[in-house]
Amino acid sequence: MDWRRAKTILIIAFLLLDSFLGYQLWSSRGSNLEIVGQALGSTSSFQDVLKARDIKLNVEAPTGTPEMNYLNIKYEEFDNRTTSVLANQDLRIISNTLESRFIHPMPIPGNQPKGEFPKGLSEQILYAEDYVIDKDLSNSTQLIYLQQWGNYPFFGATLELNQMDNKTTGYRQRHFQVVNKGSGKKVISSLAATRTLIESGLIHNGETIHSIELGYYGHTYDADIQVIAPVWRIIHGSGQIQYVNGITGVIEKNPALPKKE
Repeated sequence: MDWRRAKTILIIAFLLLDSFLGYQLWSSRGSNLEIVGQALGSTSSFQDVLKARDIKLNVEAPTGTPEMNYLNIKYEEFDNRTTSVLANQDLRIISNTLESRFIHPMPIPGNQPKGEFPKGLSEQILYAEDYVIDKDLSNSTQLIYLQQWGNYPFFGATLELNQMDNKTTGYRQRHFQVVNKGSGKKVISSLAATRTLIESGLIHNGETIHSIELGYYGHTYDADIQVIAPVWRIIHGSGQIQYVNGITGVIEKNPALPKKE
């Protein structure tokens, strides 16, 4: 018996069952997701919660509730064949993450527009065109990019560019391949997701909410095929990051773990 294949099937079945039970629990509160979103996420009631708890909203909360899907993905399998085209780099592959150190650091042009992919690097990095800047997490020593799929980012597929003395010294990269997707469902509102975090105590009284963004996220398992869900990523306080499942409204409490070899 192919135990690895059997394990993959069991994990996917478990995730689907878990998602179904989560949805049933959410639905059993006496209302469907759209009504819950309206009740918890209306602008007036949300503003009352913020005021009562002295929480500041430093970002305009997204208003859309688009239809999105659970996705089955797999990690890009970096190997010597795929990376052989990359020059001027010392490379290591660790847990599906490609780590690179430039032998000769790449100068950053003085007129480089903020947020734009550094000129000269696109030919040095695989799938560079798939990534967009994460303005909320980037800083002066590390630019963080997220793989984009359609209109939404994969929060777990990052490209981290390390910078020092106006040069790019290396990077860490993860890349996903979408295998297939489930049926579409409308996501809950950003205000409903944020209020869930406030009422659960994960966003404390007196804190500031810096960012609310819709994308995809999932925990990683020792299986070839992974499941990722639509989520609201909310950054608050001194940089704490929370994810709320956009379909079930459940808080994704555990951090993503690297896939084992």
